[in-house]
Amino acid sequence: MTKNTDAPAMVRRRRGRARKRTGWAGRAIRPEGRRASPRDYGDALAGAASKARTPMREGSKIRGIMRKPVLALGLAFGLLAASGSDARAQAQITFTPGADTATFFNQTGLSQQDLTNTLNGLLQMTNAAGFLKRFGDAQSFTSKGMGVDYASEATYVEVGGSASFAFGMDRTYQPGSINSVPIQVQSVGLNASLMAGVSLSSLGIPVMLFGNGMHVPTQQYGDMSGSLDNWGVHAQLRLFGPSRDSSALKMLVRWGGIAVTTGYDYSHMSLRLSRNIPLTNFSIPSPVTDGVNVDVTGSASVSVDMSTKSIPLEVTTSLRLLTLLTAYGGVGFDLQLGGGSNMDVAVDASMVGHATGQNLDLGTAHITLPSHVDPSAARIRGILGAQVNLFILRIFAQLNVANTTPTMASLAVGLRLAY
Repeated sequence: MTKNTDAPAMVRRRRGRARKRTGWAGRAIRPEGRRASPRDYGDALAGAASKARTPMREGSKIRGIMRKPVLALGLAFGLLAASGSDARAQAQITFTPGADTATFFNQTGLSQQDLTNTLNGLLQMTNAAGFLKRFGDAQSFTSKGMGVDYASEATYVEVGGSASFAFGMDRTYQPGSINSVPIQVQSVGLNASLMAGVSLSSLGIPVMLFGNGMHVPTQQYGDMSGSLDNWGVHAQLRLFGPSRDSSALKMLVRWGGIAVTTGYDYSHMSLRLSRNIPLTNFSIPSPVTDGVNVDVTGSASVSVDMSTKSIPLEVTTSLRLLTLLTAYGGVGFDLQLGGGSNMDVAVDASMVGHATGQNLDLGTAHITLPSHVDPSAARIRGILGAQVNLFILRIFAQLNVANTTPTMASLAVGLRLAY
């Protein structure tokens, strides 16, 4: 018989095809020709974590979540509050006994407390308070740069709009391999707002007044929903501003002076997800018999409600080049006045016990897991931005960075009409 010298290569090809059919964490199997969806990844990870009874790393989940639209992105991060290890939120469980509950306990030597402890362990959410604080800080950070113009130094009136995305990064994160994600994102925030400004220079006062706001009513996205509200008022004192002469030097380079800005920012976001729970089975060690396990089915909902209130104090300056491009930067201090983040998890489950070859009705369990946290008290941030000036049209992008733990950053982009 002729020896097949290509056998190792064939084995490698088979293994390669098998890996291609295996999704994230080796569990998201998909048919050929279809890419695995973020929901495939989420369900696979949830199943893997449930079996291992260990928390999932936040950095690993970001890749799948980032493929969701904006609403799903924010909500998904609310659901990922189960990541971490330094604090635990205790579930509150209310039982309604079934017809066979007493029989199940008599046959297995177990008690309602044993069942409570097992359910609490399976549904445990770790570091929920830490996650909610980071989530609230990121949402507050999104309001920076949307309601104030730092670059149009000589305008009388302006209107515009912008959108902002904020996230918190772990600077100490080290990728485990060259295929790992380069950064570990620990929180995100999303926002959008319309704004208007008017100058008091006609009254001899070098001050610009700004107002901004937006209301997005509850929007439905499949089994997810969310709403957004924000508003702000600001005053900007302009010192050492440029003159209005049109000399050749001023057309080439012009300094915009110093701007001191303060005001009030408010932001509120509400997110909710409701889903049916797939059939889940778990075992309970029994002192008198082996093979005791319980099937659980039902529905679950997760809601995140977050509001932030802050007073910013900012000092910025700008430099205009060739009348077309303005670069600006400065420093800001944000004082958080209140607000907070709330997360509520509610599960309604029906349970069937399996012991000594019998299927026993254990009744239902209503499980709640509430969490609340206040935002960080204050922080200092750097401001860096650029603006393209096309007649009365202004197109800008602004980066805000705070040297906190985790490092917080936001990017606001938008356009304005200024005269």
